[in-house]
Amino acid sequence: MTAWLATLLLPTALWAVGHGLAAGKAPLPAFWLFPVLGFVSPSGLLRWNARPFAEQALAWVLSVVAWAGIFLVHDVQLFIAFGLLAAAWGFALGLKRLRPPATGPAPAAQAPPTRRSAPGGNDKPASGFALELGCPTCGAQLAVPVYHRMTRCEFCGSEHVVTGRGETLTVVVPDAAAGEEELKAAVLRHLRHLHYLKLYDQRVRPLVAESGLASEGSGLESASLLPPPTSPLLNAMDAEVDRAAGAYAERIAPRLTVASRRRFLAPYWHRLGTLYQAAFGRDAQGLKRMEFAVTTIEGSVRATAAPLPEMGKLSYLRALKPLRGSPEAEAPALAVECGPEEIDRRVQQLSRRSAGLAVAPLAIHSTLVPEVVALVYRPWHLAEMELDGDRFTVLVDGGAGAVEGEPPFLDLGSAAPAGLAGASPTLNPSRCPECGGDLAFAPDSVAHLCTNCSRIVAMKGGRWATVPYLHEEPEKDHWLVPFWRFSLHLRTLTGEVITDLPHLTDGVDGTYDQIGERPQVSQGFFVPAFRTRVDRAGLKLYRRLWPLVQGRPRSLQRERFSPVHPPERVVDVTLPAAEATVFARVYLALAFTQRDLARARAKGVRERFLSAQLEGEPELAFLSLPADVVGPFEPVFGRPRLTALEGLQGDAADRPVTQSSS
Repeated sequence: MTAWLATLLLPTALWAVGHGLAAGKAPLPAFWLFPVLGFVSPSGLLRWNARPFAEQALAWVLSVVAWAGIFLVHDVQLFIAFGLLAAAWGFALGLKRLRPPATGPAPAAQAPPTRRSAPGGNDKPASGFALELGCPTCGAQLAVPVYHRMTRCEFCGSEHVVTGRGETLTVVVPDAAAGEEELKAAVLRHLRHLHYLKLYDQRVRPLVAESGLASEGSGLESASLLPPPTSPLLNAMDAEVDRAAGAYAERIAPRLTVASRRRFLAPYWHRLGTLYQAAFGRDAQGLKRMEFAVTTIEGSVRATAAPLPEMGKLSYLRALKPLRGSPEAEAPALAVECGPEEIDRRVQQLSRRSAGLAVAPLAIHSTLVPEVVALVYRPWHLAEMELDGDRFTVLVDGGAGAVEGEPPFLDLGSAAPAGLAGASPTLNPSRCPECGGDLAFAPDSVAHLCTNCSRIVAMKGGRWATVPYLHEEPEKDHWLVPFWRFSLHLRTLTGEVITDLPHLTDGVDGTYDQIGERPQVSQGFFVPAFRTRVDRAGLKLYRRLWPLVQGRPRSLQRERFSPVHPPERVVDVTLPAAEATVFARVYLALAFTQRDLARARAKGVRERFLSAQLEGEPELAFLSLPADVVGPFEPVFGRPRLTALEGLQGDAADRPVTQSSS
């Protein structure tokens, strides 16, 4: 009985020791100790290395069999045999520790070098398309996302409002290969990578094929619990190949020279905007429904016919500089041969598909509201390099500081200087024009509430102006939420004017079977004046607010908020009135019920709703809503996530729909 207890308890106790070492975050042992500890306690060693529990359990079984050779059958050879097997397992773990396993498949022979962020970016999450602007207070260079309307200087603590975004921005990607040394370093990295790929194909890829055949023919049910037998060898060989490529780059670096170079700028159109969609269709159960979606998208297209690469991922467009006054502006630039309407054309094609709608569309209304239009100049280099008497020419991306391969044929003889055209945003003091008080920092706000004088102010034409607003009396445990109040005046495709919701919803099927002959009355409705992050939670909030605020009598005051009873929380105004008119067109989709749509046809819905025009200007109003309704959605308030144009295609590419766009 004692022998059985020793056989089971000793491996378990050693396993627990490994657990204690891992819990205490003790540093892993030296490489030579891995096989020793594997021989004595493979399960403890695996726990110390945070291996999966299934592997630890298998190692515990292996250890029990080994110790049984000592305590139960008194066979030292059995103990040594299984101990050596466990030691080999420990040796494999030690090799794995020398180099972390690769996170992806082996690179292809023609794989280009990894694109790096342009200089001037940082390691923070990509903030999107940002522009370098000088702080008016201390002169520090700030990377300001172009869609932000306020920025804060981290150097001096000052806050500024961003103005002058209404025109086309002309900007340039900072040149990471401006000097000869930087250009040479980019080409050297490229040659190192090519040498690495060559050695990888010679030394590592055959081992990958062999390990795949070995795993298929092993026939062991427990093979999935063990680490791949050749993976430590593959990792070690890959590390050796990487070191050899580095040594090769060091050897050729003194012999690599720049024979000649020519820098030029290539123009790309960049567009940021919001796509609003309303769709009539059938849901998964086959029922007719009306749905809407809001998607903030951005994209870029070449503005020249030259066969150059596309702009690439849009996070690459960080910390750009105004072209005016930059050193890059001295380089010649290829001619602009198309306008930003090329992006709009692509958006219109994509808008015929669903951008996250919960119905299979029969008819769609889509409108793109442009917010930022930029002409982005990207620096390129045609570099003739010399190595050991041989000359070769490469195309170097100045923005990423990376070689893009062999250069295409380019006619640079007619290239003209980039010039100084284009607008650039400016930074202005964020002070209330009425009382001089500092405005609260709200980077996405289009209208700011001055907490000192309770006025709403906004930038109009580069100057501050007060914005009239309505509001309900603040209540306890309520938030004041901004809405745009519209007087319903919907002009249909046939010229009919609809002024109340029952005539819109009941008449969508061509009859008025619910309201009968009741004449229309003038009716208003409220549209959220704040953006959300355009995910399910944001759309859920929009849907929840519809029945909460529509069709209810409300006492709205035109006086400013009283400083005696200030509101507990005021949600920022982040949706301008002009864009709210477009949003209102799709937000009205929530007014339709399943009963309204049961007999409706696509043609009638298109004529009476999807192609109708909403007329009139809205008023800003703050409604008092319960904090327990709005509060849980606070993380949803703010700038929407950006989606590249290609991301809209989804799996609906072959879905036949019709489109109505305004």
